[in-house]
This record gives sequence, structure tokens and C-alpha cells, in this order.
Amino acid sequence: MKKIFLLLLIPSLLLSCSKKDEKTDAEISYTKAMKLLKKRNYSEAATGFEKIDDDFPFSKWAAKAQTMAIYARYKDEDYTKLLSVAEDFLRLNPNSEYVPYALYMKGLSYYNQIPIIESAQDHTQQASFTFRELVARFPNSDYTADAKEKLEFVDEHLAGAKMSIGRYQIRNQNYVGAINNFSDVVERYRQTNQVPEAYFRLTEIYRKVGLKEEATKAQEQLVERFPENYWTKLAEKK
Repeated sequence: MKKIFLLLLIPSLLLSCSKKDEKTDAEISYTKAMKLLKKRNYSEAATGFEKIDDDFPFSKWAAKAQTMAIYARYKDEDYTKLLSVAEDFLRLNPNSEYVPYALYMKGLSYYNQIPIIESAQDHTQQASFTFRELVARFPNSDYTADAKEKLEFVDEHLAGAKMSIGRYQIRNQNYVGAINNFSDVVERYRQTNQVPEAYFRLTEIYRKVGLKEEATKAQEQLVERFPENYWTKLAEKK
């Protein structure tokens, strides 16, 4: 997270007025909030930054303060308020230079709330949507490389959740539901480690319900794409 802080504190955010200029009320408030942030009083700092946007909405400090509020909420692990501030910022400042950062932090807040495989994956889906928006819109931003790395985990997790649901559906003889979930894995998450097992499960189900042609196609894909995989060898024994 040190990297995030260093990327955030770019010179434009820390600019203070020249000694020759009288400080504005907005700048004074910004400086006070920064002092609270440096003292790790994250909640108070965030409140201070957010108040700047409320009190001085058209000043040059408003957008900077919102950006710092996002960071302070992140450090305080207050993801609900972080998301609120980030979404307000993105809505009101669509052309700001800080949009990539706001998107990254929004995605990161969802990412940090990813639940276990067996739970509903709403936060995981939102992390996926947000990081993908960042990558698509700002391919050269300072945050895109890390977003791409996190997307690999997100996809693996979403695929794993579908596999877990599919296995449960097999146990309960809900073969249509299981086929849909395993098919989603091989089609939407084809780069994940879950794909070999998904093909294996599809082969099993198709055989069980008498769809021999579909079973043959699924096993052929498994053998062709993953010739040395555990699931391929298991399929060949049956």
C-alpha cells in the first residue's frame, strides 16, 4: 500500500500557495486535514477533506480534497464511505486527471471485501467491473498494471465460485444448472485454473444424461487444451 500512497501524493496535490499569496480558507482547511492524515487520524482527516468539497465546491481544492478523502477512507478501512466519495467524485469530475485513481480505489475497496468462495460474489463482480473499466479507459495509467494483476485473482475467484455452485448442483441432480455454471467457466473464464475441471464435469454430466456427442466434445477440448492435466488423466481412465 506504500505504492498507492506515493502515487497519490503527486506534487499537484501537495502544492501550497506561494508565500507571497494569502492562503484561502479552502487551503487552510486542506492543510489541517493533511496534518490529521499524517498523524494517522484517518477518519477525522477524511471528514475534513469531505467538508472542503461541501464548503468550497467550486474551488481548485475541492477535487483534490475528494481524492485525499478517498485515500483517508481507504486507510481507515471504511469502504462504504470510500465508495460513496469515489462515486460522487467520478460523477462530478468525469474529466479530472484523478479519475484513474478514483476508479482504482473504488475497485480496490471491492477487492478488499471479496468473500469466501461459498458466499455471494457481489463485491467480486463489482471489483471486476471497476478494474476492467480502468484498464479499458486508461490503459497507460499508473494503476492499470496492478488492476490487471488483481483481475487475474478476481477471475479465478469468480470461476471458483461457479465451480462450487456447479458441484453442489450435481449433488442435488440439478444438471441443467450445473451445465450452465461449468459452461460459464470454460467460456468466460478460459484463462483460469478452473477450466480443466469444468470440462471434466461437463463430460461427466453429459454422459449421465445421455448426451454422448456433447460429452465427447467436452472431453476432446479437455484433452486438446490440457493434455497433462490431472483432470485429463482422470477422464481418460473412465
